[in-house]
Amino acid sequence: MRAVHDKIEGPFAIEENIALYGMVAGDATLHRGIRFILHGTITGNLTIETGARAIIHGTVAGRIYNEGGRVEIFGIADAVANGSRDAITIIDPAAHVRGRP
Repeated sequence: MRAVHDKIEGPFAIEENIALYGMVAGDATLHRGIRFILHGTITGNLTIETGARAIIHGTVAGRIYNEGGRVEIFGIADAVANGSRDAITIIDPAAHVRGRP
């Protein structure tokens, strides 16, 4: 897994396993089969495709759209929407999610 400390202009397609310590200015999409750990910030929405896995320790200022992946939220998100029966969303009790599924 590669660590990224940069500011990335969105929309950003996450196509490799990364740990983001920086920022995505805009929306991001996590592609099928990819693992992603967020310690930084996404200023827009985050879409999780089927079979992808995201661990959120940082902030998603917009909505997380889980279309069939696995999302674990320990940080902050505006809202979460599960768009598939295969979607697995785990929200830690200490996480701050305004709109829960």
